[in-house]
Amino acid sequence: MADQPNNPPAAIDGTYGAFYQKRNPVHVYPVEFVVRAFLGNYPRHKTDAASYRGKRVLDLGCGDGRNMPLLHNLGMEIHGTEISQEICDLTAARMQNLGISATLEVGRNHALPYPDGHFDVVLACHACYYIDPGTRFSDNVNEIARVMRGGGSLIFSAPIGTTYVLRGAKDLGDGHMEIADDPYGLRNGYVLKKFDNEAEIEAALRPAFTHFEIGSCRNDFWGIEEHVWTVACRKAI
Repeated sequence: MADQPNNPPAAIDGTYGAFYQKRNPVHVYPVEFVVRAFLGNYPRHKTDAASYRGKRVLDLGCGDGRNMPLLHNLGMEIHGTEISQEICDLTAARMQNLGISATLEVGRNHALPYPDGHFDVVLACHACYYIDPGTRFSDNVNEIARVMRGGGSLIFSAPIGTTYVLRGAKDLGDGHMEIADDPYGLRNGYVLKKFDNEAEIEAALRPAFTHFEIGSCRNDFWGIEEHVWTVACRKAI
């Protein structure tokens, strides 16, 4: 078992709650890779927007709900989780003001408040790789798989080891990294799972998931060098 992070969940909950309370925008806009994942067609990833209509989707770690307008426009039944009731309430009110129906619940990556096989699609945008004390990334994978139906789609992002938030991070083994120098001051002491190649991604998610379609983004946002994997795969039947 890896060393545990210094920052307990309650501290993270409060820090993120204050962050979302402060920014609290009226309008939100989807992350680019999410748009491409649901609407794009590429050599290694094909999709049909019409196929999502009527499907039940979980926006895992939904934050301010920025991806929910896209999911709404695709005709999906939207559910979302966040780590505190405060964030859920802020995002639910924002979606209501935008005319978007979404049901939000408090949940964590390794403990989701849904029955087995509940979702056709899970979206985890910059979310599923955060590791709570006493757990491992494998616990997150197993829990996400539990709430999905067989053959359902998982779309997620995951950090490449060179991404900005991992500078100076403490290596706890097996890709688990304790954040030490978050430029936003939000995640220091928390643990996330990073991947250095595609094979590590597949190894971490099999046998619960199959049919991997993996891409990557290496962006420099004016000094924030964000390096992430973008992944689409399916729950094993």
